Amino acid sequence: MKKRCYILSLLLITSLLQGCGAREIEKKAFVIGVGIDQVDSDDDTSQPVMNGTFQVAVPRSLKPEVTNEKAYQNFQDKGHDLSEQISRIAQYSNKELYFAHNQIILVSDKVAKQPQRMERLLDFFVRHEDIRRSVRVFITKGNTKRYLNVENNEKLPSIYIDTLSANVQNHSRAASIKRLGDLQEDLLAHRSFVLPVLNYKSTEEIKIGGAAIIKGESSRLAHILNEKDTEAMNILKGEFQKGMLFFELDDDLYIYKIDRSKSKIKLVPTANGQLTFTITVSVEGEIQEVNKKMDTRTISAKRAKKEVEKQIAMKTEQFIKTLQTQYKTDVLGLGVYMEKHHHKEWLKLKKNWETGENHFSQVKINTHIHTTISSAGGLR
Repeated sequence: MKKRCYILSLLLITSLLQGCGAREIEKKAFVIGVGIDQVDSDDDTSQPVMNGTFQVAVPRSLKPEVTNEKAYQNFQDKGHDLSEQISRIAQYSNKELYFAHNQIILVSDKVAKQPQRMERLLDFFVRHEDIRRSVRVFITKGNTKRYLNVENNEKLPSIYIDTLSANVQNHSRAASIKRLGDLQEDLLAHRSFVLPVLNYKSTEEIKIGGAAIIKGESSRLAHILNEKDTEAMNILKGEFQKGMLFFELDDDLYIYKIDRSKSKIKLVPTANGQLTFTITVSVEGEIQEVNKKMDTRTISAKRAKKEVEKQIAMKTEQFIKTLQTQYKTDVLGLGVYMEKHHHKEWLKLKKNWETGENHFSQVKINTHIHTTISSAGGLR
């Protein structure tokens, strides 16, 4: 895996050099990662000041025989927006920052908590003519500068983070990866969304886990979900692709290894007019045992299936309760469903869906859990 990541890094830089004349290359600094932090203002304005870190690849240092040089350089400067930061860097750098091959955008939690700040930042990147819509976006706990200076076997911190995000498909304790292009529609519609969260562990390690809720109306970070709630959210959204569910039966500990899931939202008519949704979740996986007495098979697959469905129902229903009573934010896509399938009704609810009367917090949400056990292990 590490070797593959290194090759990908090398190919990335090689691809940058193709199609460009030598003189043109010399004038450009190829940005592969961007980090945005908040800093104290040193002027008289009341507007927040940010520090931009722009990670630039140094191609010559990526060669295998070069071991004592950093393969990147971080350009940093302050400004009220990204344009000002880039302009300041141009005052002392003899190369132009070139964003066509940027891989990641990191926004610190402190910056993301500022009203409308996320919208403005992402709008800059969306409108920039060189930046691709496939760039991945993350929220970081703490300043992004630390993340862009992590040192391990991967020569480029930005590529390390980018390849780390690819492993989200092997677990479901983080929000699904979001690309810049995915967020444009949410921003324009002032719709709430979630972003994966990066956690700084050490100078050599970063962990990806949890979900940052960006409130649609204010475009600001409202809450960060822990990994447990993130798993529940992913199950309800049908985005839980890999993971484990632990449960006990007859004093034995079992593991239900989830391979994939899908979900479907439906508005259910009611006699009293209560807005009621049903989220049907279908999960497929296999049973694995821990501490199982292998000389006896007292647990049937049918009983295990029932227990798994019970555990998933408890997990998701508790999260729905928290989402409606504490966060009061629709990250399950109910509003999107209403807009698409019940547009006239949605127009009546839209204005106060997450604000004012907050209709989202008042709707009833039921869950139907269906599991498939593809392999029952030692069960009878």
